[in-house]
Amino acid sequence: MSEQSFASGGCLCGKVTYTLANEPARMAQCHCDHCRRSTGTGHMSLAFFKKEDVKIAGQTSSYTTTADDGAQLTRHFCPDCGSRLFGTNTSAPAIISIAVGCVDNSSWFKPQVIVYNKKKPVWDCMDESIKTFDEMPPPAPK
Repeated sequence: MSEQSFASGGCLCGKVTYTLANEPARMAQCHCDHCRRSTGTGHMSLAFFKKEDVKIAGQTSSYTTTADDGAQLTRHFCPDCGSRLFGTNTSAPAIISIAVGCVDNSSWFKPQVIVYNKKKPVWDCMDESIKTFDEMPPPAPK
């Protein structure tokens, strides 16, 4: 990873930090039950990076759930302050999802898609110009 980073971030107490070497491969907002419960709000804003572009310092705790497609989704958080920081998914092992709310300067974030829109609370207003899917969209053709 180069000396210069695209972005950096960390938890509320500062015991877990990370640097992101390059721009994200994808950006999204998710309204699924798991994301809503893990954030305590209407959605989670996520940026997806190649694992090789993410450097994490500090120890995290984690919690694993099973996604609709059967993949294992592991959410990592600070064991001291509880900040939700990043996640991994067995269906995309080379990718790490960063919780954008923990990025120091997230002015670059612009979601490309909203997923699980059928679970969106009526009070969680989203940008209507963003493509939405009632559930998870099918994988892109390779």
